[in-house]
Amino acid sequence: MAGIMLLLHACNLFAPVDPLTPSVSEVSVIRASTSGATVSGSLQALSFENDRQEKKSGKIVEYGFVYGTSNEPVIEGGTLVKVGEDNPPMPFQFERDITGLTVLTTYFIRVYAKNEGGGVGYGPVATFKTDRYVFADLSIAGKVTNSTKTSADASVSILSLGNALISSFGVCFSSTNKVPTTQDTKAQASGRAAVGNFTVPLTGLSTGTTYYARAYALTLGGNVYSDEVLTFNLGEQPVYTAKKKFIMYYSNPYDLDTGELVSQQGSEDMTWYPYDGKAGIYPKNGAKFAVLGKVNFDDVPYAQIAKAQSTLTADMISGSYTPTKADPNLLPTGTVVIFQTNQGRLGKMLVEAHGEERTPNGGGNMEITILTFDK
Repeated sequence: MAGIMLLLHACNLFAPVDPLTPSVSEVSVIRASTSGATVSGSLQALSFENDRQEKKSGKIVEYGFVYGTSNEPVIEGGTLVKVGEDNPPMPFQFERDITGLTVLTTYFIRVYAKNEGGGVGYGPVATFKTDRYVFADLSIAGKVTNSTKTSADASVSILSLGNALISSFGVCFSSTNKVPTTQDTKAQASGRAAVGNFTVPLTGLSTGTTYYARAYALTLGGNVYSDEVLTFNLGEQPVYTAKKKFIMYYSNPYDLDTGELVSQQGSEDMTWYPYDGKAGIYPKNGAKFAVLGKVNFDDVPYAQIAKAQSTLTADMISGSYTPTKADPNLLPTGTVVIFQTNQGRLGKMLVEAHGEERTPNGGGNMEITILTFDK
């Protein structure tokens, strides 16, 4: 019986893979015309379990768009625009022009993808209508106002409405895409579209990060964008403790929010070179550190520290005075270390100099410069 069960299990490994569907995105209708449209979509990464041994979906073998005049078109009854028959690197974005459409007709379209197991995945449906469109003319101001550490206001102008009815409008923005679209982050303006100026609040921003923004309007004929792309930066994060140089004495605890020796237990962020350990940074009370390397201390902005925040750890960082291959000195003079204090503030530290090796009479100190940013 055990042999039969083992044989059946082995046979199952070579059975057809399960028809699980790939993940696809919503269609973005870029522009519709009298008898055509331009659309874009994307394929998202498959699960790591998608292999034959796990009997999952397998590779994508065909993808594209399917459209028709009925809602939720499918490949059996819709019109296909086949984009590829390969397994592209994920995520993969593609764009196509559709021609030969009937004028004054509403169409429904979505992305589809097939996998080697026979599964078919569909994305959400988008709608557009062919017409002799005159699209709205949009503009975005050359600066943002009322900015804080996480938000700003952008000024949008609708210069003309055109004849393509606007369902919503606002600002789309991104810190990576220099020509942002509605598939990036978008902030919708309140009220109905009309010729005039509108203020659009942008939220979820990070200080010190450069953003790219442009005005958009969603119409039945597709998406309309301003010709201008606004580039803005909220500036450097406010400083909590200005650039400060001091000496860390061995075995003593220090608060990096203020750059001071502390005696109150629980407020310290680190101890340098404790009595019962070796030279190095010992994080305390949830503070975290990471070695950035020998770079110019003044040239390290808040945005770079915030971006590297995921590398911070509560592990001890060796500053060995007698380095070996097994225990290297990770904190030589000139090294910049980034940190997050137990109060949640980010900052940077420059190792200016090490003191003498600790002896019964003293030594083992470290001279540093820090700068701690506000929350």
